Amino acid sequence: MKRLVVCLFAIWMIFSSAQAEEKVYTITDEAGEMITQYIGLPEKGDEYISHTNVHYVVESVDEKAQTAVARRQGTYQMPSVEWLRDGNLTQPVSGRGQAVAIYCTHSDESYEPNDGTHSETPRGSIYDVAEALKANFEKLGVTVYYDNETHHPHDSGAYKRSRATAEGLLKHGVDAIFDIHRDGIEDPNQYKTTIEGKEGTMVRLLVGRSNQNSAENKAFAVQIKAVADELYPELIRDIYIGKGTYNQDLSPNSVLLEFGTHTLDKDLALRSTEYMAETIQKTLYGGVSGSAKSGATVQTNTKERDKGAWSGIGWIIGGGIAAAIVFAIVSTGRLKPAMEKVKDGAREMTGGLFGKKKDK
Repeated sequence: MKRLVVCLFAIWMIFSSAQAEEKVYTITDEAGEMITQYIGLPEKGDEYISHTNVHYVVESVDEKAQTAVARRQGTYQMPSVEWLRDGNLTQPVSGRGQAVAIYCTHSDESYEPNDGTHSETPRGSIYDVAEALKANFEKLGVTVYYDNETHHPHDSGAYKRSRATAEGLLKHGVDAIFDIHRDGIEDPNQYKTTIEGKEGTMVRLLVGRSNQNSAENKAFAVQIKAVADELYPELIRDIYIGKGTYNQDLSPNSVLLEFGTHTLDKDLALRSTEYMAETIQKTLYGGVSGSAKSGATVQTNTKERDKGAWSGIGWIIGGGIAAAIVFAIVSTGRLKPAMEKVKDGAREMTGGLFGKKKDK
């Protein structure tokens, strides 16, 4: 009976998660003024950095009303990009070239004005955006590893299916990996922009905070926005740091890019890939100091990757121990015998390293 209840609860949670992903939430400040809109269920603790670099943290969520309230934290301190103003740019010093990876988790995403639908199978026009970004990277001398594998359906399991794609791309030793999307809010004017006299679309940077690389992912997204704010101030719409992983635990330099929304003309998204490619290329390779310096980026990422790996192992071990304790209590019905059972299991799994019996 207990197993049946657990299974039914898990099924309900999966269904609820899938349903929540399709809902549009309006996030307001404490005075009730709209800050932004977000597809999916916001959670307390989510962060938001606006177009003008105002920093907010979500404090409450009303699922019935599909609203959330975020408290203003002040202006977010962006990293210096003085090296861009000085024109003091250089090629990478790592000697291994420039390489990034691109893929699309939500394979059906399309643009209604061009495709007549927001969701198209077997392949949505989001792949046209990914291919345009690839082409613009290559014009700048960046090698692009691009996988156009599909990951249908568009549900809560899409990121699990696209994980294998991301893992395969990372085997090429790329410096960064990008998951290409478009938003699902109704109002196209929230994304419409003009860059250097041409109409285009703004881009949202989405970062997951549920993985050991979340701090590095966030720092990378902030660096991208800082460079864009200097080169093309109307390019980056904002940064949302929300629940979930988005497979960003696989790499410190991993960001989800949302090129406009489904009600926007796809040609505007295609045009903005040129500016986005240049922004990312300069972020990764263009500077001679700080995190924008290619050699420094590569070295820092290696350290952070090692640190993240040990952190991930710690999470796994901790989770395993907690699960073992719960299972032992359920199976024995008492705490003391349960702990003895856990010690015996730890001793067997680690060859005596943990759970060693005291000498008699």
